[in-house]
Amino acid sequence: GREAGSLIIFDTREADEFAVSHLPGAIRISPDMPPADFLQQYGDRARGKVIVFYCSVGARSSQYASDVQAALSERGAVSVANLQGGLFGWHNDKRLLVTGEGDPTDAIHPYDEFWGRLIERKSLIAMSPE
Repeated sequence: GREAGSLIIFDTREADEFAVSHLPGAIRISPDMPPADFLQQYGDRARGKVIVFYCSVGARSSQYASDVQAALSERGAVSVANLQGGLFGWHNDKRLLVTGEGDPTDAIHPYDEFWGRLIERKSLIAMSPE
């Protein structure tokens, strides 16, 4: 297993999505944050870390990961990855999510009506925190 603290998780969704639920320990960054700003703020933490980006289905986070991957690797990141299946896949696998306050929840923000169709447990869709 990896040492605790060797993983940094970034959520590239909007604040309202993050507030409903997110991965435990995830750090939210705006999907519109310029990569230079991201690297200035978080680049020093990259050394020796596995860095994972995610969003609802993986489109926003995949783009973001590719934009900063080379620079994070230069700063010593072990690897830079995009969470396969995104948060919807995680939710569909019934894995742990937490609220904005850090409490366990089954709720998930659908992003929008179109993408929300990928959520299997529709009764758990929420547009805002409970």
